[in-house]
Amino acid sequence: MSLYEKLQSASSEEDVKDAYIKALGLKGYQKNLIDIQTHEVWFEAKDKSNTTTYAMFTQLLHYVQVALNRGEYVPPFLCVIDTKKAAIMKTADAMPLLEKRDIKWGKSASSYTQEALDAVSAYIGTYFVSFKIETHEKEFMEAIK
Repeated sequence: MSLYEKLQSASSEEDVKDAYIKALGLKGYQKNLIDIQTHEVWFEAKDKSNTTTYAMFTQLLHYVQVALNRGEYVPPFLCVIDTKKAAIMKTADAMPLLEKRDIKWGKSASSYTQEALDAVSAYIGTYFVSFKIETHEKEFMEAIK
């Protein structure tokens, strides 16, 4: 069964995370506030496909900003995933946006402000590569690996 087929029967965000973890053969991952963390990639996952790629990256970049503010490690890649789409971006491409430190993120990653969404959306549009899982599953998996 393909990743896309498994995702169509997902009934929770945990199902989505588990399907991607298995399909990508991720090792040494953690599931925390950041939905899936590996040393190389942080993933933001959704169990429905109605959240935009920009909104998912806004949430993930909130976590990156928190990590940077604390002097903690951030991985070289960021990825957003749901039941129909995925996108990947180099963390370094977002650093100029984050180094400004003037984005009003909101109280948590899931309660981001419209200002944060607008700032991220205006900035990252040319930096991420998006995949439609139904037709480009193989290309997505190769990009992650």
